[in-house]
Order: sequence, then C-alpha cells, then structure tokens
Amino acid sequence: MEDDRNGNDGYGLVFFKPGTSPGEKSKGLFFFTVLTFIILGQACYWIFANSVEPIILGMPFGMFTVVMFIVLEFIALVVMYALESETRTGKGEDQ
Repeated sequence: MEDDRNGNDGYGLVFFKPGTSPGEKSKGLFFFTVLTFIILGQACYWIFANSVEPIILGMPFGMFTVVMFIVLEFIALVVMYALESETRTGKGEDQ
C-alpha cells in the first residue's frame, strides 16, 4: 500500500493540510480552544448562573450570561476571520 504525504497509510486524523506553517497551526489550535471553551460555557452556564439576582443591564443574571457568551463568540469569530483574511491577502491569493 502506498503511503500518503503524512506517512500514515491513509489512517488517522489529519487536522492540517501538509505544508501548513507552525504559526498557522498554533493560531488554529488557539482559536479552536477558545471557541471550545465558549461553547462549553454556553452548555454549562446553568451551573454558575442559575439565579435571577443580580440584575445586569436590565437582564437577569442567567440571561446576561447567555448574551455575554454569544457576544464573546461573535468577537472571537470576527477576530479569527480578520486574521484569516490577513494571511490570505499577505500570501497574494485570490479569494
């Protein structure tokens, strides 16, 4: 059986394309980790935000927590998009 570029005989998980720079790999892993924690926080917010009091910005604490996680996720995705488009234009690739 022929080996592919990674030398794993076609088995296993491949997270990055061959030839991806270490900087791009670390950036990808960083954003994956940040978004994973935000999504896990959204799934488990009831553990630490299960009360109505205090009222923050006119919302109960639980609702404020949900809105805060949505805003954090949006900001992380916007930053990730900006950095991704920056690397694409830096390499001179067309979109």
